[in-house]
Amino acid sequence: MMPPQAFPVFFTSFVVLGLSGVFYAAWRGDKKRNAAMETVARTMGFSYIEKCSDAELGSLAGNMPLFNRGHSRKGKRLLTGRIADRDCHIMDYQYITGGGKSSHTHMQTIVLLDQTGTKLPDFTLSPENVLHRLAEMFGYQDIDFESHPDFSKHYLLRGKDEAAIRQAFTLDVLSLMGATTGWHVEACDGRLAIYREGRFNEPGQTPSYAAEALRVAGAFKT
Repeated sequence: MMPPQAFPVFFTSFVVLGLSGVFYAAWRGDKKRNAAMETVARTMGFSYIEKCSDAELGSLAGNMPLFNRGHSRKGKRLLTGRIADRDCHIMDYQYITGGGKSSHTHMQTIVLLDQTGTKLPDFTLSPENVLHRLAEMFGYQDIDFESHPDFSKHYLLRGKDEAAIRQAFTLDVLSLMGATTGWHVEACDGRLAIYREGRFNEPGQTPSYAAEALRVAGAFKT
C-alpha cells in the first residue's frame, strides 16, 4: 500500500505525464497537418507558409470582423495563389474567447479572395441560431428577404448599408445560399472571407473547399 505522504507526489506525476501525452499528441497532429497542407499547396501550385507572422496576418486580415474577435489569434498553414484568375489565400485560423475553464477555441479554414469589379458593401453573413431570433425581437439587426424564406431562416445578415446589401444579394446569391447551410461570408474593404466554423478542413478536401468558396464568391458577380 502506498504511504499517505507519497500520494501527492504520485498524483502530481500522473497529471504531468497525462498533460505531456496530450501536448505530444497535439504537436504530432500539428506536424502531420503541416506536411499534408504543404503537399496540397504544391499540388495546387500555391506557395506555402507554415506560420503567419503578426505583420502577415494583419495584412491579410485588414478590418474584417473575424480577425478582431477574441484573443490569442493565430494564422497557420497559409497557401497563396490564384484560382480562376482571382488572388486567393487559404489559411487555418484560430482564436480564443473567454478564459480559464470557460474558454473556447474557435477553428476555421478560411478562403480569402480579393473582390473584382464592383466593390461589395461591407457585411457579415453567418448561420442563424435561436439566440439570434430572440435578439431580433429586441431590435437586433437581421436583414431578411421575404422572397427567400429558406435563406432568411438559415442565415443572419448584418451590415451598415442595408440598401446596398440588399442590392448585392441578388436572386442568384439568395438561391445559392438558401439551398445550403453553415457558411460564413464577410465582405470588408474589397476582400471576401468565406469559411465554415468549428474545425480545420481536411487537407485532401482543400481544393474542393476552395472551389465551393469560389462558387459562393462568384454568385455576387463582383
